Amino acid sequence: MTDPAARARRIRMQARAFRTRLDSVADDFVGRDEVVRVVGLALLSQEHVLLVGPPGTAKTSLLDSFARILDVRYFPYLLTRFTEPAELFGPMDVHAFQEERRFRLNTEGMLPQAHLAFLDEVFQGSSAILNSLLMLMNERRFHNGSLTEPADLLSLLGSTNDLPDDPVLAGFSDRFLLRVAVGYVDPDQIDDLLITGWRREQHAMTGTSVPDDAGPARFSLDELRKLQTEVAHVDVAAVRGEFGDIVRTLRREGVAFSDRRAVKAQRLIAASALLDARAVAETKDLGVLAHLWTRPGDDSTIRRILGDHDIAAPDGLSRARSAAALRLDLTELTAPDDGRPSREQLRERVRLLHRLGREAHEDHPDDTELHARIDAAHTTAIDTLRHHEQQES
Repeated sequence: MTDPAARARRIRMQARAFRTRLDSVADDFVGRDEVVRVVGLALLSQEHVLLVGPPGTAKTSLLDSFARILDVRYFPYLLTRFTEPAELFGPMDVHAFQEERRFRLNTEGMLPQAHLAFLDEVFQGSSAILNSLLMLMNERRFHNGSLTEPADLLSLLGSTNDLPDDPVLAGFSDRFLLRVAVGYVDPDQIDDLLITGWRREQHAMTGTSVPDDAGPARFSLDELRKLQTEVAHVDVAAVRGEFGDIVRTLRREGVAFSDRRAVKAQRLIAASALLDARAVAETKDLGVLAHLWTRPGDDSTIRRILGDHDIAAPDGLSRARSAAALRLDLTELTAPDDGRPSREQLRERVRLLHRLGREAHEDHPDDTELHARIDAAHTTAIDTLRHHEQQES
């Protein structure tokens, strides 16, 4: 039987590994930590995200970056008023029609088979497209001819310049549980934006790209599904009372917050705890409610009410951690393995120790004892990995 302590340690390390991937995306964009965190929460909780903001705010580039860190089937598409359903869901399967006299779509490589989808200008779709998307988002099913097929969709990421005021679109819009307003970067971040943006432009002009080994390996679908399962095991009981108080206050102040939204919010509270490698939700996890607004203007009211409860709305990945937290990670990363670790597990350990060292130097520059311990563990992990690779060759 698996040791409960060892299992808990593995879960925390998996969560840290997922955070490492999110950090790698955030590092490539200026002022977009909040968006990265929200998309990460959506993936863990299997919910959908809507990014709202003007053109030129890197929404498309940022969401495309998630295909780089996840080993999943990804489907991006720009919708217009003239987009045909076949462009998203696949063309008619000619073979099935000719040989079997049966109408069906060939969905290979299309949205119904994607794990992660990004639809730019999502509200531009026709009613036929939006109705099919509703079933995909709600039930993870797709009508294909006379059959209803299961879909693999984990999360759908949508973007729009403005929220629609058409009541016909309200039901579809509400299926995006999470919302993020994406504006232009703050004035004090413009210099960083120019530096980062020019680096990306240089890669585009010279036809070069960042080497594959420059960042962490892709997070596998199997690993992601394991973390999604663990969200259900996070204990949210300790914050349920305060959460209920906040929901009652929101409704008293006229904020649109449906029963369905309140129930599903608990998934996000649990995902927030897991993203920080915790199995028990804390009051600060209620900050995710700042991204559950429905109508423009409600977001500021939600943030004010959270402030009344001394809850800060998260504005990013909250990377700065205490030295004690880093030491706990170090202890877990250097704990004896259950059995012989695989090469990928050893590589992951090297990556996590490297990231831990960066955290220690950036956030605790004077803690030389911690630096030395992490450096020693990192060197040992590299030696162990090399020895393992030599034995396999």
